[in-house]
Order: sequence, then structure tokens, then C-alpha cells
Amino acid sequence: MSGATYSPADPKLVAVAKTIHDLDDLVRLILTGLTRTKPWQRQLASRLGDVDRLVQVLRLTIAMEKPDVQIVAAAEDVAGACRRAAASLAGSRADFPSLQAVALVSDLGEKLRAAITKQA
Repeated sequence: MSGATYSPADPKLVAVAKTIHDLDDLVRLILTGLTRTKPWQRQLASRLGDVDRLVQVLRLTIAMEKPDVQIVAAAEDVAGACRRAAASLAGSRADFPSLQAVALVSDLGEKLRAAITKQA
């Protein structure tokens, strides 16, 4: 075996797993708190539903030990969905806490994409 062995406790992998978990938790928390009575809330719920679905695809892609190129593509899909969710609130009447939460979703999506791209 080579000197570069895989360690499940690799700090970079732990950071990726934590980012996935944090993003998933935040999206689910926002979705739980949305009343969906206003148009921007319905649109945001739809966009965050896309993020949630793509996070699950990313998790499965990693769990199935797919090639790095597929994992990176799945992470880029998540980051893109996070950006679209944030962009969907531009010019809307969304309240400030919702805007902040979705900005955090976008930041976590980008952090996840960058971390996985570095791993590949």
C-alpha cells in the first residue's frame, strides 16, 4: 500500500460532512417555518425543495462511492440550486430573517462546492 492511505477521520472529509449536514438542517428548518401564504414563500419553498432533493442526490453519490467527477458535479448542482434559491428572493417582499437565512444557504452551498472540488 502507498503512504497515502484513506482515513475516515480526515479533517477535510469531516468538514465536508458537517457542511452537508448543516445545509440539510438549515434547508429543512426554513421549509418548516414557511407558511406559504405569500408568493415569495411558495417560490422559496419550491427552490429549497430542489436544494433538499439535490443534497440527497449528493449524499447518495458519495455513499455509492461514485467517481470524483460525479461527486463534484453533484456538489455543483447543489451550489447552483442554493444560488437560485437566494436569487429567487431578489426584489421580493421577503422579510429580513428569510433573506439572511437564504443567504446562509447560498454561502453553505458554495462552501460545500469548494470543499468537494478540493477533495477531488
